[in-house]
Amino acid sequence: MAASARDRQKAPEAVLFGQTLRRLRQERHWSQEQLAEAAGVTLNYIGNLERGEQGPSLHILVRLALALEMGIAELLKDFGFDVMRSLLRYPP
Repeated sequence: MAASARDRQKAPEAVLFGQTLRRLRQERHWSQEQLAEAAGVTLNYIGNLERGEQGPSLHILVRLALALEMGIAELLKDFGFDVMRSLLRYPP
């Protein structure tokens, strides 16, 4: 029997991105629906991103950055080298 999406372990980088996206959205006092509309994506997709169930493509990163009025680098600023290495458990 195949594991459901809920049963599968979430990718740590997707979880971190979701936490960042939620924080940025909440700082603007936006609902998920408002962000989805501004980015041209579905409400369900924003929820999946924020829960770390999916990671965004480059195309979606561009749309989210434009919606949030920031550059992609700013959207991904929580992904420093040391953070990425620890997320993926690479040796020092």
